[in-house]
Amino acid sequence: MMFKNNIKKLIEDFYRNFAGLPNDKAIVRNNIPEDAFTLAILKVMYSEMLGYDIIPENIEKISKVIVAPPDSGIDIFIESEDGDEYYYDVIQAKYSKLTEEEIRGCFLNMKESIKQYLKNPNNVQDNLKYVISETNFNNSFKKNCTYYVYHNGTVNCGKNFKNNEKIITIDEMEVILGSLTKKDHVLKVPYAEFTADMFNNYIIYENASDNALLCNIRGYDLAVLCNKYINSSMGRNILFGQNLRDSLDEKKSKTYEAMIKTINDEPERFWNYNNGITILCESLDAHREKNNGQVDLIEITNFSIINGAQTTNALGVYLRNALINHEVDKIERLKKVYVLVRIMEVNNETLSGNISIYNNLQNPISSRDMVAKNYEQIELQNMLMSGEPPHIFVEIRRGQKVPLKPRFEKHQRVTNEDLAQLAFSAFLQAPFKAKDKKKTLFNKASSDEYLVNTYYDEIFYRSKENDKKGVLFKKNKDEIDEALFIKYLYMQARNRMRKNYDESIEQCNAHIMANSGNIEQQQKMIQISQRNKEINNTCMFYCIALYFALKENYSSVGEKHTFDYHNFYRNTRNSTYRDDIIEYFAENFLKLTVKIMSKLLNASGGGSATNWLKKMQSQTAFFDELMEEMTSGLECKKMYVRFIEKFTI
Repeated sequence: MMFKNNIKKLIEDFYRNFAGLPNDKAIVRNNIPEDAFTLAILKVMYSEMLGYDIIPENIEKISKVIVAPPDSGIDIFIESEDGDEYYYDVIQAKYSKLTEEEIRGCFLNMKESIKQYLKNPNNVQDNLKYVISETNFNNSFKKNCTYYVYHNGTVNCGKNFKNNEKIITIDEMEVILGSLTKKDHVLKVPYAEFTADMFNNYIIYENASDNALLCNIRGYDLAVLCNKYINSSMGRNILFGQNLRDSLDEKKSKTYEAMIKTINDEPERFWNYNNGITILCESLDAHREKNNGQVDLIEITNFSIINGAQTTNALGVYLRNALINHEVDKIERLKKVYVLVRIMEVNNETLSGNISIYNNLQNPISSRDMVAKNYEQIELQNMLMSGEPPHIFVEIRRGQKVPLKPRFEKHQRVTNEDLAQLAFSAFLQAPFKAKDKKKTLFNKASSDEYLVNTYYDEIFYRSKENDKKGVLFKKNKDEIDEALFIKYLYMQARNRMRKNYDESIEQCNAHIMANSGNIEQQQKMIQISQRNKEINNTCMFYCIALYFALKENYSSVGEKHTFDYHNFYRNTRNSTYRDDIIEYFAENFLKLTVKIMSKLLNASGGGSATNWLKKMQSQTAFFDELMEEMTSGLECKKMYVRFIEKFTI
């Protein structure tokens, strides 16, 4: 493999730099170099998401995601946020070659530790308890856990593993590490070789600038390649790194069932029934025998399947199941399958992107990448980034880098997807839509009535032909900037309040342990704090909607205000502005949101706040209750007016 042993070198370097750190609970113990495997995983798989380098200077941050030994069988615990939902990667790292049974044991151990933590955090090792307590994890999000086992062997699949159980090998990590050195950071397989079929069915396409060929490749060879990288990119196969979409869930795909039936009943006809696949590569070399011109070997480097992920994945699943169940006859059937394959050597980024898009236009795609070149997206990006401040950078295509100039504050960097959710919540007062429509926002409607679909058009509509506008084009930059800052304030306030709830729970537990005070009352206070903490962590869209409802109701106040970003981000003259505005937002806007939702939850008979938020009627109930708050006195107006007077300039 092109990048062989780079992971080993990475581990050696990390051991040299991190041995004994941190001093109180070392994540890399002296004389145990394999401990540094967790740092290699963090570097290769998560460094971009975490937003910091894996260096000793960041040991405090690193110690909040890597569990120092003893660890209750969980080495890494990472939280990711998606709106008001949280997802967790639970990882065990083994720098050794594991068998399928050993891997199964790792998954069972991790799940048992999570189960015990949720029963009582004191049931697990203190080091694991500390790392999990730094996140928002609770019973509401236990279904959002994906479990990973990293090891140094070749086993990356097995019988009866669940969808949330992933196995990643060091060989797969090597490929990703290699991609990190590339300018485009696109995941590509470094090298593969194939032999064409026995019929010499091989056509070279050549013109002034392209090198491409058309051939038949054995389904078995494609299946082996697919399975080699099945888990390599956090659940996304590296083989499809440049593909605009992943393969469909085989359990829900009628096409998958048809392909499996063809392989079982008439494998020689697979070529006739299937449209084939397309591969983009950086270099292509086909060797012919001199005697009769028959194709001998096809070599490709730095490549990706950009069309045909479902076909390739179906072949991979078929082979995996056959190997697991020791079905030799099925493996032989797969060797009779041939697939029509186009291989194109392309080193032009624009051409590569166009080929990926045009090769996927025959089926609807739910990726926002498909609208990245739409007029309204480009117009929005240019509108918010250019001209006078504020400057806002909107990422309209995955992987776009934030320009060095002009300066963008932290809250002024956003994806078009997140901005749409914010617009639903802040400007359209529709927090339920903000959460519910995210997954379908970029799906093309069957009707030509819309640019994309009715919800997309509510937010992004912009046409050269008429004056119709989506809500983002009806707002000026200052209004959008304010909404982004309010979202940022919520996130900071949420963290502050979470610590307050944790402290309250700890104090009550201490009283119970000491058998002091009214135990029943202490237990009730714990339940209230836990409920409020859950709401606090999941009410982002409702809190933002509440702020803008107050703003609209008291619109005569602070119409042209701006926040003091210079003081907020750079803490000039030892200013307390940042701490003060976060505290005020937490103690007023966020607490009011939690109060309203807690009241409504209790009235509905309790249950999970996460589940309550998934109901459309919850939005109506929330605004009805908020209206009661605004009309029952002057407290809401005083709260908003004081906020504007104290923190805007």
